[in-house]
Amino acid sequence: MEKPLTDGPILRQRFIPIEDCGLHVREAADGQTESRRVDGRPIVFGVRSRNLTPWSSDRVVYEVLEAGCIAPDLIQRSDIVFNINHSTKVTDILGRRRRGQGTLDLTLRESHVESSCELPMTSCANDTLELIKRGDISGMSFAFSDDWEDTENGVSYERTNELVDGKVVWIRHVKKITELYDVAIVTNPAYEQTSVALRELGENILKRIDAIERDNNQDDQQREAEDAAKREDEEKAAQEAAEAAQREAEAKAKAEAEEKEREAQQRHMVQRAHLQRQQDVESYFIN
Repeated sequence: MEKPLTDGPILRQRFIPIEDCGLHVREAADGQTESRRVDGRPIVFGVRSRNLTPWSSDRVVYEVLEAGCIAPDLIQRSDIVFNINHSTKVTDILGRRRRGQGTLDLTLRESHVESSCELPMTSCANDTLELIKRGDISGMSFAFSDDWEDTENGVSYERTNELVDGKVVWIRHVKKITELYDVAIVTNPAYEQTSVALRELGENILKRIDAIERDNNQDDQQREAEDAAKREDEEKAAQEAAEAAQREAEAKAKAEAEEKEREAQQRHMVQRAHLQRQQDVESYFIN
C-alpha cells in the first residue's frame, strides 16, 4: 500500500441545504414580542453531499457522514463559533460554544446534530433574523477535520454499481471527525471553500481513489495469478490421476488376460491328460 494521500485541506466545510437543516426562528414565547432564538440541524448523518469532483470525466464522488462519526466528548471539548458564511470577522459572530459552555447549544442526536442559539442584539444578527424569516437563506454549514489517515475507522471509500452520466459513483465514508471549528448560516448552496481549495480537495480525493484502484488491480492480478496456478496444479493433478488410473486399468486388464491364459492352458492340459487316459484304456483292452 502506498503512503496515504491527504484528502485535501485539513479544515473541511460541508453544506446542508435548507430542506435538510430545518433552519428556522423559534416562535416567540408567552410574553415575548419577538423570538431571537434560531434552531437548525447543521450536521446531518447518512446524507450524500454534492459531487466533490464535478470536473472529473469518469467519476462522481459523494461524501457521507456516518452516524457515530462525532463523539459526544468532541462537542464538549471543542471551541465552536456560530457565524455567517464561515466568516472570521467579529461582527459576523452570532454565538459560541467553548468547551461545553456558551451561547450556542449543540445536541448530538442519532441522525444529526441540533443547534440552537439566542442571537445577540447586533446588526449582523438582526439582518440574519430577517433573512431567515424571508426565506433568503440557503442552508447551514459546518467546518471540520476528519481522520483521513485511518482508512479503517476514519475515512473509507466505496465503489458503487451506480452510474451518473456514464460516470462511476464513489462514496467517501467519513467515520470519524476529529475537530469541529464552526457552524455557519450560509447564503450560497455550495461548499464554502474557495474554488481553488475545493479543486485541491477533489484532486486529492481522486488521487486516493487512483491508489485504491491500483491496489485493487494488483490484488486482482495476484488473485488471478494464484487462481491460474491453482488451476494448473489441479489440471496437472487430474492428469496424473487419470494417467495413474489408466496404468492401473491396463495392469489389471493384463493381469486378467494372463489369468485367463493360464486357466485356458490348464484346461487344455486337463483335456489332453483325460484323452491320453482314454487312449491308454482302449489300448489295454485291445491288446
